[in-house]
Order: sequence, then structure tokens, then C-alpha cells
Amino acid sequence: MATEAASVRRLIQITDPHIGGRPDYQLLGLDTGHTLEEVLNSVAAQPENAELMVVTGDVSANGSEAAYRRFLHKMQSFPTPWFWLPGNHDDPERMDQMAARRRPEVASVGNWRILLLDTSVPGQICGGFEAHELARIEQLLEQHADHPLLLMMHHQPVPVGSNWIDGHMLKAGRERFIELVQGAANVRAIAWGHVHQQFDSELGSIGLHATPSTSVQFTPGSGPFSIDSEMPGYRWFDLYDDGRYETGVERVTITEYSVDLASSGY
Repeated sequence: MATEAASVRRLIQITDPHIGGRPDYQLLGLDTGHTLEEVLNSVAAQPENAELMVVTGDVSANGSEAAYRRFLHKMQSFPTPWFWLPGNHDDPERMDQMAARRRPEVASVGNWRILLLDTSVPGQICGGFEAHELARIEQLLEQHADHPLLLMMHHQPVPVGSNWIDGHMLKAGRERFIELVQGAANVRAIAWGHVHQQFDSELGSIGLHATPSTSVQFTPGSGPFSIDSEMPGYRWFDLYDDGRYETGVERVTITEYSVDLASSGY
């Protein structure tokens, strides 16, 4: 019989690096390339060896080839296998052209199946699913009905309590998506990025989790756009083969952290 230690697998989520194409690129005064490296170094230094890392969108600042090349270069020596999915600042076609094998529909971590969902909508900040995408999600839920599922995406499917960013959440197809996941008894959790803050809640028996950015943080509970002074971070999931999971957020102390807290937008 497998021991509890052997039956748990670790997955890491990082999100919203907002990497620019130039080494001197900054987002609201912050060197996003430097903060990404600090987060990656922290993940790699942890004693718990992760089996997979998922980057949940806004990999780039503007969808440029140069930005993705910078990101891929930074990931060359990272020891953990990783996948990515697009956010509203990304170019999904360019991501696939440059690293097609990094964006599967489904990944396996022990007995778990991880669904990597594309919520990006061309030309829009908000996310959505078209009818054919919802039909594909329904099919994937049925195909993997014998495994606990973690769904990972960029946009939040539920409000997180910050009015301005909740105006740019998952919109088209949202009600049908919620109906599908609540109807699938094996969906254990949904995790996303986009909101640049930690959020933990539940939708019935489904855990809901948003993860801090590796770059700039947004203020939880804010009405208008607001930058937070919290440090960048990442989320870990410990996935048990029996369908249980544990999760938490780790923050990274950045010694050279300069961000424009008075900014009214970007």
C-alpha cells in the first residue's frame, strides 16, 4: 500500500509575469524580468520537488515575439517541467508557434488531471468561452470523469471583490461554464491569475483560488484601480491521489522592489 507521502504530488502555479521584449522593460516602475527570476529561484530552492508548474497567462506585456523569447530564455534552466496558457495580454498563436508543446489541453499529475483552459478573447481584456469551447470542456470533463480535476485558466470565473478587475472577469459563456463544473463531481478546484492578488473561496464543493502575480500586485477589495505593496509570489498545490488537495501562497522578498503605488492604471 502506498504511503501518504508517496501519494501526494506538488504542482506550482505562477501567473502574470508581464515580460517585455527589452531587458529594461518596466511595468509601473517594476522590473518584471527581475521579479520573475526571484520567484523562479524561490520555487527551485524549495525542498518539496514539484512535478509540474503552470503559468496561467499574461506571460508577456504585449504579445511580442521578443517578450516570449525573453521568457523562454529565463525558463531554460528551470528544473521543473512546465506549461503555459494565454491571458488577455498574450498572443496565443505566437505562443504556439514558439513553444507548441507547452500548451496541452490536459496534463497528468499522479492520479489528477489538470485542464488548461484558454479564456482569452482577441481584442478584449475580459475573458470568455465560445459555444464550441464550452462543448470541448464538457467533453473533457466526461473523458476524465475517473480522475480528480484541477481546472487552470487566466480570468476569474467569479468576482474576487475588487470592482475594477471584476469588470474584466470571465463573461461570455460564464453561466454555462459554472453549470458544467458544478455538474462534474470530480472537479476539485479552479485556479486562475489575472487579478494579481490572493483569493480563496468555494463554489459548493469546488475550491476557488487566485494567485499573486510574479510582478505588480493589485489591492484586494479595491473599488478603482489600485496597486498593492505586497510582494510577488506563487501558489503551490499538494495533490493527493485520493482526490484531496492542499494549497497555499508563498511571497518572495524582493530587495530591489520599486513600483508606482500612486498609478491610476497601465
